Amino acid sequence: MAFDIVARSWKILENDLTRKKCLDVYEEAKGRTDHMIAEKRKKLKKEGRSFEQIPEDDPAKYKHAIYVMVMKLFADMERRRQKLDQRDQEERKRKRETEIEEEERIKADREWQQNFEESRQSRVNSWHDFQSGAGKSKKTKKQKHMTGMMVPPKFKPESR
Repeated sequence: MAFDIVARSWKILENDLTRKKCLDVYEEAKGRTDHMIAEKRKKLKKEGRSFEQIPEDDPAKYKHAIYVMVMKLFADMERRRQKLDQRDQEERKRKRETEIEEEERIKADREWQQNFEESRQSRVNSWHDFQSGAGKSKKTKKQKHMTGMMVPPKFKPESR
């Protein structure tokens, strides 16, 4: 386990690009630590205690402060990377679900079209049957009624 970590670290530092990124992170951490120390000194000076020493004046504690800041920056970078990976994974999942829905819609449309085509002949036959005989008798009754005089409504006696 520890050997794997060391091997992976060596691989990262062996690559010029990743080593430069790591050195940039270290420089950023050093700059932030120096800024933090300057702020502490400014605060002490404001309070009138400029003669006091701050813990980071000790070289070992200064190195530790830089180490802590480097770890914080790397942790932030890793969290950002994980968040981006998660967002990317969710986006791929959403796209896949959309593709599946589209495939299902296309399949349903094809099935509907096939059923429509298969039932065409029965619809045509039904229409021909309607045209050939069943519809004419109703039409003639309506025509007789329309050609005659207007018939008043039937009288209905009032009921109480």
